[in-house]
Amino acid sequence: MYRPKSTSVIVSAAALLGLALIGSACSSAPEEPLLRQFFRASQLRDNATLANFSAATFDPRTDGVVSGFDIVSVGEERRQPLMLKELAATADQARIADEEYSKKMKEYQDANLAAIERVLKAETAGQPVAGRDAAVQAAWRRWRDEASASSKVVSDARAKLSAERPVVELSAQNLNQAVDVTSVQGETVSKDVTIMAQVRSPEGATAEQQMVVTLTRGMFTLPSAAEPVAGRWIITKIEKS
Repeated sequence: MYRPKSTSVIVSAAALLGLALIGSACSSAPEEPLLRQFFRASQLRDNATLANFSAATFDPRTDGVVSGFDIVSVGEERRQPLMLKELAATADQARIADEEYSKKMKEYQDANLAAIERVLKAETAGQPVAGRDAAVQAAWRRWRDEASASSKVVSDARAKLSAERPVVELSAQNLNQAVDVTSVQGETVSKDVTIMAQVRSPEGATAEQQMVVTLTRGMFTLPSAAEPVAGRWIITKIEKS
C-alpha cells in the first residue's frame, strides 16, 4: 500500500479548503467599492467625481469624515415603473396648454387695452371701477387668476420631471449607447445599505455612527436589447440613525 500518495491528497484537500475559507473571508459586498469611492471623494470635496455617481452629499465641514465602515445589511430591492416618459408628456401638454391660454389672454388684452389700463390705474389708486370697466375688471381678474393657475400646472409638471430625471440619466451613463430617458420604458430599482461607520466630526472627535445609504439605478427596455439593460447604481440618499 502506498500511503504517502493518500496523505498527499488529504493535505491538498485541506490546503484547498483553507484557501477557500481565506478567499471567502477576504471577499467584500459588491456595494462596498461604490461607498468607499463616495466617502473618499466626499472627504476631498471632489464634487466633479461625486457628480458622476451620487445625488447625495456628505460634507466634511458639517457631517465629518468617514475613515472606515462595515456593511451591516443590504435590504431587498424595491422596484417601480419608470415614469419619465409619462412625466415628460404631461409637462409638454401643460406647456402647450399654457401657451394657448397666453395667446387667448393676449387677444383679449389687445381688444380691451384702454379699459384694462383704466382698471389697473384705478386699482393702483384704490379707486372703485364702474360701468363697462367693472365688467372688464372682473374678466381681467379671471384671466390673471387662470393664467397663474396654468403657469403653476406647468411649473409643477416640470418640477416632477426634474426631480426624477437626473438620477436616471446618471444611471444610464454606463450604457454603450446614448439613451433619452424620457422616451424609454423600464423601471427604477432601489435598495438600502446599512453601514456602521467610523466618523471623525468637524471638531475632531471620532465615533461610530450607523447610516442607511440608498442606492438607485434604472432598468431600461431598449429596442436594441432583448432583455432589460441595467444602468449603474447611484447613491441617492444618506440617513444617519
